Amino acid sequence: MNNIALYFHIPFCVKKCDYCAFYSLGGANDTVKEDYFNALLSQLSFFSTEKTVSSVYFGGGTPPMLGIERLCKLLSTVQGRFKLADDCEITVEVNPKTVDFNGLKQLRDQGFNRLSVGVQSADDGILKSVGRIHSFADAVECIENAHKVGFDNVSADIIFALPSQTKEMLSDSLSKIMSTNVVHISAYSLQLEEGTPLYDRRDSLALPTEEIEEAQYELLCKELSAGGFMHYEISSFCKDGKRSRHNLAYWKRTEYFGFGASAHSFYNNRRFSNVADVNEYIRLSELGLFAPTDYEDSPEITPEEALEEAIMLGLRTSDGAEIPEGAKKTAASIASLGYGDFENGILSLNSKGFRVSNSVISEIINNI
Repeated sequence: MNNIALYFHIPFCVKKCDYCAFYSLGGANDTVKEDYFNALLSQLSFFSTEKTVSSVYFGGGTPPMLGIERLCKLLSTVQGRFKLADDCEITVEVNPKTVDFNGLKQLRDQGFNRLSVGVQSADDGILKSVGRIHSFADAVECIENAHKVGFDNVSADIIFALPSQTKEMLSDSLSKIMSTNVVHISAYSLQLEEGTPLYDRRDSLALPTEEIEEAQYELLCKELSAGGFMHYEISSFCKDGKRSRHNLAYWKRTEYFGFGASAHSFYNNRRFSNVADVNEYIRLSELGLFAPTDYEDSPEITPEEALEEAIMLGLRTSDGAEIPEGAKKTAASIASLGYGDFENGILSLNSKGFRVSNSVISEIINNI
């Protein structure tokens, strides 16, 4: 494939959410942000490719916390240095409370054409209980402003299986979020990760049982389907033609290069990552493209590993994966149990199959 995707990790937040285990920092000062911005430019200056850039993604953290002008300068640098596909998807993640109308207009005018909004829930009580800094009204205003400035590709993130969340509360959130006319929804079940405030409070939380989580997942799939959203990837739903190309690049094993502290890459047939420390990343970024990474310690992927990856990643999507001869009987059995379809050697899972995909993937790989 002659395409590549680029990712920029912006690890700054107003404050970390109580459930967040990703590498991010709350309350960093502007000097650190300026140094980090220059470090991103430095590592980027060492990177060259003849491949066409099919997508660019600014994730976090909360990218606007770097500064809108800095984000625009980073994208401008990418636009000036690389060949971008005519339909290149350029995404930036935002917290509704961290970007206003003028900021969104600056982003759109620079060429950002997709917005991913961290809505999480339409219930203000739940938002507050998990440490979100915004209300649902803030999220609605952000999405409305995005539409006004010309974003026609807006995604909303939501979390289900939250403490004290009922099916009725989830249904209400889904209805309200769909009413904002977003065209893509990413839905994740709450994961309690060690080291987070929510994990530390776990014994005092009204956490859902496995049965309740399963019921919420089924409700989510049903209601989003009724709302015109296609379940095209384990955690992602979209209106027609609005799949996230950047996320699909991961699942289809398209090369991608990650810039920034803790960013991951799949490049030169290796998977590697940058150091998960802002100050260390800043220091190392001036020393070369791979200086902040563990590239040299990351072995090349073997053909056997590549095959397993293709199956594992492909089965995350509705497009499915081509199944080797030795596992075709297993794939046919999985399809016969109602977990998906097996046609022309390709197994594709449905919503029911996605829910047990880890077991399915294990069965397929064990029978290759």
